Amino acid sequence: MIIKIKTKVKPTEDENKVLKAVTNIFADAEMEISENIYTGVSKDISRFKELLRSQAILDAARNVLERNIVGNATKFHINKQAAYSGILNFDKDVHGGIKLEFVSEEDEDIMKLIKDIAPRTRDGIIINEDEEAIEKKNE
Repeated sequence: MIIKIKTKVKPTEDENKVLKAVTNIFADAEMEISENIYTGVSKDISRFKELLRSQAILDAARNVLERNIVGNATKFHINKQAAYSGILNFDKDVHGGIKLEFVSEEDEDIMKLIKDIAPRTRDGIIINEDEEAIEKKNE
């Protein structure tokens, strides 16, 4: 999976702080700035996954990721100020957030990637969707 990242640096924002907001979530992000817009890529999803779990927002994340699938990718925004503090908060980009696009590569299925990133939970516990589907089928 390739993670594409894009965010604008507003006139009231510090370039370094905007970069820190990105690298707090994607430490390996290779970012470039041109005309006050940072663009870049990352391949390391581990911190993003860790934050989803520690903040107990797996189901909300799953909904956002599934709802925004376009072809072999899912596109969404996170709040820049929250990311600066190391917190994930999904955004509608009305405040100039960080645009993310998770793109599956040739041999990857976007739904399998989403299941791995944000598995379903029941009562706050991650469930195995495949086993649950088999159980329902056998009932």
